[in-house]
Amino acid sequence: MLRTALLIGLIAAVASVTLDAPTCFADGDLSREQVQFFETKIRPVLIRECYGCHSRQTGNARGGLQLDTEQLLLNGGSSGPAIVPGNLNESLLYTAITYEDFEMPPKRKLPPSVIADFRKWIEMGAPDPRKTDVAEIKSSVSQEDIELARETFWAYRAVEQTTIPKTEGGWASSPIDHFIYDSLDAAELQPAADAQASVVLRRLCFDLIGLPPTPRQLSTFEKMWQADPQKAVEHVVDRLLETDQFGERWGRHWLDVARYAESTGREVNVTYPHAWRYRDFVIDSFNADKPFDHFIKQQLAGDLLPVEGNQEWTENLVATTFLAIGSKNVNEQNRLQFEADLVDEQIDATTRVFLATSVACARCHDHKFDPIPQQDYYALAGVFANMTTYWGNPPSEYGNFSPAQRKRNSSLLRLPIDDPNPYDQRYTRGELDELKGEIDDLLEEAVQSRRSAVSSGNAQALRARLVRLNRLSDLTAKLAVVDENGKPLSYCMGVQEKGSPRDVRMLERGEIDLPAQSVSRGFPQVLTNSALAIPEDSSGRLEIAQWIADPENPLTSRVMVNRIWQHMIGQAIVPTTENFGATGQTPSHPELLDYLANEFVHSGWSVKHVIRLIASSRTYRMQSVFNENYHEQDPNNRLHWRANPRRLEAEAIRDAMLMVSGELDLERPRGSEVAKAGYSTVREGVLGDAREKVQKQVAAISDQFRQSFRQQLAQRRSRLEGGQRRNGRPQFPSKAERQNMIAKATEKVTNELDMEEAKFRSVYLPIVRNEVPRSMEVFDFAAADTITGVRETSQTAGQALYMLNNEFVVGQSQAVAKRIRNSASTLPLQVNLAFQVILARQPTSAEQKMSTKFLRSYAQQSDTDLDSFEAFCQSLFSTAEFRIVD
Repeated sequence: MLRTALLIGLIAAVASVTLDAPTCFADGDLSREQVQFFETKIRPVLIRECYGCHSRQTGNARGGLQLDTEQLLLNGGSSGPAIVPGNLNESLLYTAITYEDFEMPPKRKLPPSVIADFRKWIEMGAPDPRKTDVAEIKSSVSQEDIELARETFWAYRAVEQTTIPKTEGGWASSPIDHFIYDSLDAAELQPAADAQASVVLRRLCFDLIGLPPTPRQLSTFEKMWQADPQKAVEHVVDRLLETDQFGERWGRHWLDVARYAESTGREVNVTYPHAWRYRDFVIDSFNADKPFDHFIKQQLAGDLLPVEGNQEWTENLVATTFLAIGSKNVNEQNRLQFEADLVDEQIDATTRVFLATSVACARCHDHKFDPIPQQDYYALAGVFANMTTYWGNPPSEYGNFSPAQRKRNSSLLRLPIDDPNPYDQRYTRGELDELKGEIDDLLEEAVQSRRSAVSSGNAQALRARLVRLNRLSDLTAKLAVVDENGKPLSYCMGVQEKGSPRDVRMLERGEIDLPAQSVSRGFPQVLTNSALAIPEDSSGRLEIAQWIADPENPLTSRVMVNRIWQHMIGQAIVPTTENFGATGQTPSHPELLDYLANEFVHSGWSVKHVIRLIASSRTYRMQSVFNENYHEQDPNNRLHWRANPRRLEAEAIRDAMLMVSGELDLERPRGSEVAKAGYSTVREGVLGDAREKVQKQVAAISDQFRQSFRQQLAQRRSRLEGGQRRNGRPQFPSKAERQNMIAKATEKVTNELDMEEAKFRSVYLPIVRNEVPRSMEVFDFAAADTITGVRETSQTAGQALYMLNNEFVVGQSQAVAKRIRNSASTLPLQVNLAFQVILARQPTSAEQKMSTKFLRSYAQQSDTDLDSFEAFCQSLFSTAEFRIVD
């Protein structure tokens, strides 16, 4: 009973919320007695005691709470609903006026008779005649507009069975080549010749697994190429597709569009300690060549799919992290606003990632360009509003106490298997009892100090209370992640269905306090050939997932093969990969797009099949040689008359350096650095640990300075006592020297998330919003707040400085230099091997001479021959050729 009373006093009840708050009485349902009770007993008190701080009329909304209408009462403020009809404990207005939770009015408690009236009113269902005026929003998008778009716009028409064009000349070796050659021939252009074997192999290795070829692979491939280029390519493609590195490379592409990150971002950057489970799920799915239609359904409705066991159920739950992993404004004070924004982000991700359609543009009004009325947005919002999103902290019987947790609290999904975070701590029975005892003591102290701290306004007492609550937060977080025996539990992010599903209201201009008519749950009409039937007892999420994954859907297969083409060729058939709508670009090769879409579906939705088709074509292995005349006619190379040179992504650059140095660890690390930090904000957790290490480092360096100074003084005193001459004054570093030494010594510590000492693949680096590792950020890593189908590519001075000065680059240069020097006995052989290892080709005779000259010249100025070779290797890392796939 004590614990229950304490919890009621400290924790705001969080009600289950949708965009349409519950209403117990429809217009006209109130009896005369109910209306009279409200008008005589409740409304006067609200006007007199509450409207001054919580009213639209006065323009005040402290805590996000306004009390002018029934709808605003039910909406509540930042802490939850002001009134939950029939439920006193969850009605925060009642717990405030009884001083059980908040203390309102703050200067004096209402008379017992008034409190009794509010109690009676809530228990009778909180009848309230102050109905919000409900507008009726009319759409400017007609049914005729929608049907016309379905019939005439290329993206909404069914995928067609295309005929492979017949071409002459014998250049084409695959259906893809016939489509490309036919377009080139119509424009009176010719495809470029095949690239060299070494160029093709390097292109294949980076495109399929994100790693460079080894000298042995290069030698073998060149021999096979001389015998039969087509068979050589097909052999390598099959081998690469079977490696685990394929999933790591192509899984990262999907993580870009899935806006993968391990924190909420925004002002209060709360960690996602279990996001890594989704990362590993994606990688494993691509390695297994999971049918893409099933991959879709798992991410959108995995919790609703039938399963055969706990392992499959776990995988499906983890897959729904897709809907939970987006950026969140934890600072949002209004509970309903937070929920509306969460649903909007989920709609945007779902429709743009799978359908390349920006449905979220219809949140506040009809879509400006595509035939998507605002009604269709809220039909889809009703689907997502009927699920609960789990992204925050493990459930705890004590609740959550940190400011970040209390603002926008969320729980996690308990997994049915034993697979805890690798960094979770185990506790003995005695340690558990100590934890529980300390929590109970702190709770009791909090209750005793709460009223005095609030009523007196004593700053010291308030600070002490905050410290106590933060300590409670730390302790309850530890207790929440273990079972009764102290063994860590297993959790994931994801979603689950709510109870009885219901429709939501449209919102005028997207404003949560301007509700309009209700709309039935459904899917944007232009994206379906017939109305999508959603049973009354279903939210509609499973039905929508099934329709998106349906072979008859005109967008899904096109969107995915377009993404695959973009990663393989360097430019998508539809360059606007997230926008197939009216403002997006049209396909450069519409027949080829449909051919690939059909192949994708008929192969069982196999991503590897489509990759194999593209990689085995003559189109894929063209040279990137420039032709000025062709460039004038087709400056963007949309007809694909040559290959597109591409700058490697940040991950590939880092992984390539690790691989050629021989230090790459291909073992998958378990978990993430963010999982080690636990449940906190990024500043409190990961970076908080870093700051503590910095303080210790600074203290240690300062101690070293003082100790050295004392030793110098002692030595000087000893010399004087021995009759020796003074030998200068003791030296103590200047302030600037001390600051410089401290900066160098603590650089690695302050860059905690850069993980420059890590040797595993870059896909496993911690990706925290606003704190991306330097090796990723400098080379245009995907912005984790957005859906990124095509990364930006820049050439900046910062990149050059990184390759010149960064300790990771210097370390890899040293490692590869030592490796090459140990593998080749003479300088010419070492130069030759360096080119093969780092650039995947033989040096030209001119390069051989220049390199040898540089090494001999540099050796005369350096301490060892190895120093000169380290500089040589670093210079090869710094070349554009190393960073570009030709």
